[in-house]
Amino acid sequence: MSSSTPRPSPRPRRTVFYSVAAQWDNLGDIEIRNAALGWIRATDSDVIAYAGSMPAAYLAAFDIDERVRFVTNPVRYQALLWQYLVRRRASIVFAPGPQVFGPSARAIGKSLINLANVAAVRTSGGAVLAVGRSLRGRGRLARRVEAAVVAMFQLYVVRDTRSAEVLGEDLASAPDLAFAHSFSDGTTVRGRTNVVISLRGDRPIAVDGLKAVVGHLRDKGLNPVLVTQVKRDDDQHRAIGDALDVPTVLWGNHSHAEQLERARTAYAQAGAVLSNRLHALIFGIQHGASPIAVLDHASDKLTSTLRPWVDLRTTSPSFDGPSDVDWANADIVGLSGTVEVEAEQARAALAGVQGQFSRLLGVTEVAPVAEVRV
Repeated sequence: MSSSTPRPSPRPRRTVFYSVAAQWDNLGDIEIRNAALGWIRATDSDVIAYAGSMPAAYLAAFDIDERVRFVTNPVRYQALLWQYLVRRRASIVFAPGPQVFGPSARAIGKSLINLANVAAVRTSGGAVLAVGRSLRGRGRLARRVEAAVVAMFQLYVVRDTRSAEVLGEDLASAPDLAFAHSFSDGTTVRGRTNVVISLRGDRPIAVDGLKAVVGHLRDKGLNPVLVTQVKRDDDQHRAIGDALDVPTVLWGNHSHAEQLERARTAYAQAGAVLSNRLHALIFGIQHGASPIAVLDHASDKLTSTLRPWVDLRTTSPSFDGPSDVDWANADIVGLSGTVEVEAEQARAALAGVQGQFSRLLGVTEVAPVAEVRV
């Protein structure tokens, strides 16, 4: 009787540790974290997701199945990570979105915890990945620690042109993860008469300037609509709506999932979106609406994230004409189909990143990390 060499048993599938904790009242944070979670789930990985103090309605807006487990206690989450590390069963995906590192002990401590976790996962043969990050801050020590953390990632992709300069390192870039979703129904944007306006509630608004914009829109046969996608903006939207007689889609008592659907309905009926919120602009782009960014003087968030991918027109907080064109003469909606083409190019770029992401996360063993120096 002939004998054969037994085949090695397949290594157990790794569990991915990930965080969905963010601003609980922000639909944009749900959008990008849900997109990254979808990429993880597409690899058939189990997920232990840190949820922190996020309310049930926030968590209910995520697309999950029985393979996703939410953990609310940070100590419990860290303990589970190390339990899986000891068994060589853990990988980590850092959540998309902004990270600010500064001189405070808390910021430095967070970076040091990340350093320890990432080094341990790499040493155990796990994958460490991040897509859609955005880095800001001036803390010198925290920045050095963060650079050491980033150097250990198999894939680290930022969403803007500013993060590499902030960190002082070459970083791969790709569109914000919200570009991964398209909801365009093929209708002609030229046939849409609504213009969504969505403004931060923590920024002063030049009401007289906005009133003039509303007047120009109506002169062109366009209908302004105020849409809330960050709940804390509700009060200001309500006040503006009352003052300018503009209809509103306020959050009110709706759940996160309900308000997300109501906002999407409004964007699907819009030919343009005017906003100083990044994901309000991207939500509009998802539906083919032409973006007009209201720029805050102290922030490059909108331009550094969007201009590599779309033809972004801008206006100041006083609402002067978009990109130096008088509102009366501006083509608010823009050329039909242009936004859809740009959005498709951004999605194609993200699809390439997702391919790398899936291949790396599907690997059961990866090369251990080299010596780390801070």
